[in-house]
Amino acid sequence: MEQNFNFKKTFLITMIVSLSISALIGIFVFLFGDFGETEFKLLMTTLTIGGYSLTGLCCSVLYEKRKFTSLALSGMVISIIGFLYTVLVIWEAIDLDDSWKALIIFIVLAASTAHACLLLLIKTEKSLVNGALSATIIFISIVALMLIILVLNEFDDVGEFYFRLLGVFAILDVLGTIVTPILNKVYSIQH
Repeated sequence: MEQNFNFKKTFLITMIVSLSISALIGIFVFLFGDFGETEFKLLMTTLTIGGYSLTGLCCSVLYEKRKFTSLALSGMVISIIGFLYTVLVIWEAIDLDDSWKALIIFIVLAASTAHACLLLLIKTEKSLVNGALSATIIFISIVALMLIILVLNEFDDVGEFYFRLLGVFAILDVLGTIVTPILNKVYSIQH
């Protein structure tokens, strides 16, 4: 009998183990260590595992529901590749001077994909909720794209208006993230 691989369980276990190891390393370093380069790298590696496990977990929940599977799978792949890339940077297999843009872009893509995947778990037939959900996904995408453009331009040559516009879309992103689940809850209570 063929069993399906459980992405959600894998990301959860990885996150729990990595955060526990991070805590132990942190406690050891603060109590007994000198917080040297190796301890710093170990701590950053386990925190990276925890962070990317969290983004992968968010995507895996949507994947498990068999909704928007392409987006969910893409988010999991981005999380895995982002983790591997970040670990290579931490352990200096890749030079940070040449790779900081890719490092930040992986973080932006993993976080925004995970964010979208969590919101896409909302299931409703109410057009107001679906409209708020769609608008919020668009705002998440715009913020991610604007951040990536900012990184590729090395935070230069964009002007003040660009930052103002980024702020507006970030506010709309946060607003939609808060309002959409509340709207969904209000409609589910009424009916």
